[in-house]
Amino acid sequence: MRKGGQHRSAARPSGRVLGRVSAALLLLACVLHAAAPRDYRDHVGVYVWGKLAGGLDAAAADVKRLGADRVVRLYIGPAALWDPAAANDNSPLDVKVRRPDYRAFLAAFPVVMLTAYDRASYDRYKKGPLDSAHLAATQDEFRRFTLELTKTPGRKIVSNWEFENDCAAPQWPACRQYYQARLDGIAQGRKQAKALGYPGEVFTAFEFTVVPGFKGKPSGLVDVAARLHGVDFLSYSSWWSIAWDADASKVYKDFAYLAGFLRNAAAERKLTTRLIVGEFGEYWNNHPNAERMKSLIDASLDNGVEYLFSWVLYDQPGNKDEWGRDASHFGKYRLDRMLTSQGLAFQRWFTGAPPKP
Repeated sequence: MRKGGQHRSAARPSGRVLGRVSAALLLLACVLHAAAPRDYRDHVGVYVWGKLAGGLDAAAADVKRLGADRVVRLYIGPAALWDPAAANDNSPLDVKVRRPDYRAFLAAFPVVMLTAYDRASYDRYKKGPLDSAHLAATQDEFRRFTLELTKTPGRKIVSNWEFENDCAAPQWPACRQYYQARLDGIAQGRKQAKALGYPGEVFTAFEFTVVPGFKGKPSGLVDVAARLHGVDFLSYSSWWSIAWDADASKVYKDFAYLAGFLRNAAAERKLTTRLIVGEFGEYWNNHPNAERMKSLIDASLDNGVEYLFSWVLYDQPGNKDEWGRDASHFGKYRLDRMLTSQGLAFQRWFTGAPPKP
């Protein structure tokens, strides 16, 4: 999903590599049990991004009102695009995360995935190779950021946003250098935090949105992640794999296959096989019962995906996809903090409550 007003629809032909799935694998996927409400709480979260109904305190309360009180995803970085609450705050990551609203939000959830970008090299890495000074500054900012994160108990996962959309393919060598500097800084920060006895743990993730073998589209997993060091999780932003015309059963089968496909692709390249579905979603006005999304979650959890994050906490009025169509109805809440039909469905899954009439 393209942020900053450039959303693409989840209801689009996937054109994906998943293709045909063997009968034996389909049978296995169908008989595996669905996840219990407790599994949802431990592994499934909502992505807090874009316009908020209030500040981060209100967002945390609304996430918890869904029953999703253990896992969440948030973004942090310079300027309006990367700060959900203070458009003019261009502080480095380690300074910004000490802000009271961020500190309270991070302390409210045992697991927080952070889509994070530093001030030191923000946007420069997309335009060409960074000099040694910028790379060193990026590394040190992520080192300091990691130290701050480890002061708060719980698990933090520091990630990029969809690599293939973050960086144009001609710039991938330069972007890889930048991404490695981030990872090196996190590794340094973790080592220092351990020596200091800080209670939190910080992991890294590489997020991509094109699977290996996708016809006509290079994959960041293949061309970049395989050459990085220090990646703990692979995060798949899964929009290409959600077929617009698939029913709930088909979505389950696709994502049961996908989990094994990605794990095998990672193992072949000597990468981590720990998987996250970093983004998934659909329009609640087209799919009011969210049955397809429940199948996606169940298939992923049944097949070893560790975390999933649903796009997005609040509807984003005015957003359009690349064809100019309305793309505002992904939210669990409207901006008046009223639950949407998708939000009500998520609330039932997390709490185990019976459906309301």
